[in-house]
Amino acid sequence: MPAVTFVSEKLTSPLTVHGEPGQRLIEVVRDQVSAGTLPMSWRCGQGTCGACVVRLLHEGQPRPVHLSGIERNVLIRIGLMAPSAARDQPDSPELPRLACHVTLDRELFVYF
Repeated sequence: MPAVTFVSEKLTSPLTVHGEPGQRLIEVVRDQVSAGTLPMSWRCGQGTCGACVVRLLHEGQPRPVHLSGIERNVLIRIGLMAPSAARDQPDSPELPRLACHVTLDRELFVYF
């Protein structure tokens, strides 16, 4: 079970929980928000509103990541990615991602 550690100025200390391999990160977020342990925003759960922007740190970075067309378009629309940006990006902590489009496959540090 991959560990997911949330880090934010909104938290008094990092919050570590565990998810299932293949689970979407937004599902972990929703569970923790519902439990009252995570002060993070999300609205649609489909990766189209842009409320669930995060930055990720994990072992294996940098590696290439292929953004879906929806994720890329939302990041462009909310001003976090240039309109000329390619769908293939280097996976780094500087790359904004949408929690709705991230699948758990390894331990993650999630900055929001």
